[in-house]
Amino acid sequence: MNVIERAPAWLLRPLPVHAVADDKLNDRIDKLAAKLPESLPRLQAVLDGVQMYREYEPAVNRASAHVWNVLDQLFAADADSVRVSLLVFAEAHMVEPARARIYRRLVKDPSTKVRNRARRLVQRCDLHEVALPLQKDGDWDPTGWLRGVVDRRLSRHAQGKRVQERHDVPVIGTLAQLRKLLGIRSSRQLGYFLLASDADGGPYVRFTIPKRDGREREICAPKKQLRWVQRQILDKVLAQVPVHDAAHGFIVGRSIVTNASQHKGAEIILKFDLTDFFPTIHYYRVLGFFASLGYSVGNGRFGTNDSSKQVAPTLARLVCYTPDPQQWGDARLPQGAPTSPAISNLVCRRLDARLAGLAKRNEAVYTRYADDLTFSFRKATGDLGRFRWWVDQICHQEGFLVNQKKFHVIRASQRQLVTGIVVNDELHVPRDERRRFRAILHNCKTHGLDSQARGHAQFAEYLRGFASYIHMVQPDEGAELLQAVEELLGPETGEDGVP
Repeated sequence: MNVIERAPAWLLRPLPVHAVADDKLNDRIDKLAAKLPESLPRLQAVLDGVQMYREYEPAVNRASAHVWNVLDQLFAADADSVRVSLLVFAEAHMVEPARARIYRRLVKDPSTKVRNRARRLVQRCDLHEVALPLQKDGDWDPTGWLRGVVDRRLSRHAQGKRVQERHDVPVIGTLAQLRKLLGIRSSRQLGYFLLASDADGGPYVRFTIPKRDGREREICAPKKQLRWVQRQILDKVLAQVPVHDAAHGFIVGRSIVTNASQHKGAEIILKFDLTDFFPTIHYYRVLGFFASLGYSVGNGRFGTNDSSKQVAPTLARLVCYTPDPQQWGDARLPQGAPTSPAISNLVCRRLDARLAGLAKRNEAVYTRYADDLTFSFRKATGDLGRFRWWVDQICHQEGFLVNQKKFHVIRASQRQLVTGIVVNDELHVPRDERRRFRAILHNCKTHGLDSQARGHAQFAEYLRGFASYIHMVQPDEGAELLQAVEELLGPETGEDGVP
């Protein structure tokens, strides 16, 4: 199947009767497509140079099909220039439905340059798409995608001591006070932390770990000193601010069990997943959150001068990461920092409130565990397609993108899993996982721990951890398994061999 045959029908322009495919032109397009995303500007230049209309139509269909085939790679490219090139290519050569999908995605891009380019395209083009209105009584058109993008003010929140006191957070008026609160020794050390990067010897390290689907997950972890500072921000500032009741991830007293228990015995469950959850929360969104607590924004620039009042920008930079320390406005929330889970929950408060309200109007229950959104209905009534559209639109307006490939509808006749826990009747860990764990314990007892550990240094921790997990979900069975694990391992000992 060639690239044209794989492309969705709506992506391709209808070919006029006089259209002629140019083999040499097609070969050139194919060669450039093999080098995407770097070759996108050259691919556009080739199409711009086609003189004959009858040759252009087949050529643009072929090029568009190639671009669509690697669209996820183009969206995920580290370089902003790739996504800007995609916008330029789409504007010049792609059909309206393709342009709409690309503009909609990139209008909420973490990069300021990309967001602004996409915003201008949405504002000046006439796309025939339906979206939630930008304002309460506005039009239901693509301008609704611009919520949170068109307001050019750095913050719409009141600032000052009284606002900070009302939110019960530490009163911070200057960077000198901020340094004292966080235990940062000097302006020079603060400047080092504000590099916010692993480049140029910065305060982060970057590496990848494998995902379940075989892809790589990027981890940007702060080094020891910055991690300690971020813990101070977490404990002294973030921990004082309440999250929405629907949030269950990374919150003391809530867990995968409290999240799953809300959906027990439902007739139908809808599960959504948010794409690139932490990276989607960029510097300006974090700045806006700290501004909402009353911390001064000023011109939005972080700094190191003790007398400066740019507290919100400096706090935002201290908890964000950027590959390039010179790109001060394009940092994002890093996966690997101790502050990221708490900030994500707090940034999501309005998202959670809107989705909880949508659920209530439709007699459903809503919860969120990090990037996993779950809705359950006691009665399978109403238009699920319409409900799904509303969820997608609200998430987009709040700056998040739904991963359509991970959307699931689970009925009561199926095994209903919520954050890994079966919720059809009573909560329990999936039977196959419990059986496998019991088999491991049996083999350990029969053949010794080494027969199952197979060289894994953390095998004892795995046994205790999984037994504790089952105990959390199913206390009776878990207590039995915990006892069996302790009988296998014996009492835990310290480095000196003392229990």
